[in-house]
Amino acid sequence: MNKGGPKLSAQARRSLEERLAELEDERIPRLEREFAATHDSLAETALRNTRKEAGRVREALANATPLEDEPHDPTIVELGDSVTIRREGSATKERFTLVGELEARMDETWISDRAPFGAGLLGSSVGQLIVVQAPGGEQRFEVLSIERG
Repeated sequence: MNKGGPKLSAQARRSLEERLAELEDERIPRLEREFAATHDSLAETALRNTRKEAGRVREALANATPLEDEPHDPTIVELGDSVTIRREGSATKERFTLVGELEARMDETWISDRAPFGAGLLGSSVGQLIVVQAPGGEQRFEVLSIERG
């Protein structure tokens, strides 16, 4: 049941479940053993941070709404859509999937809807030119296609 948590695609849910299993089954036990053997403050900090990360992932999974249950408009870019774009003046096409902030950290082709580029894509349509403010200056991209996750 959604308690105001993220909307996750089935693929994103699987990735987060795999990440949580890796944290709980491998990384946390390894860090616990390391800290028990050394009582090193760096190991303690790493263990504490890893436990916090596992907690955030666990909470996101518990509170998430399946993205597939959400209404979808195929004519505009929405969360979970894969978007093919081309930078203005370039022939090179790039493909990104618009995801929530937590998911964006898991794959370099997944773009957060809160990042400037993701926010620029959100709500755009095929043929539209979006303008993104980047550290190097304004960049323009044409939306070539939209596909559901």
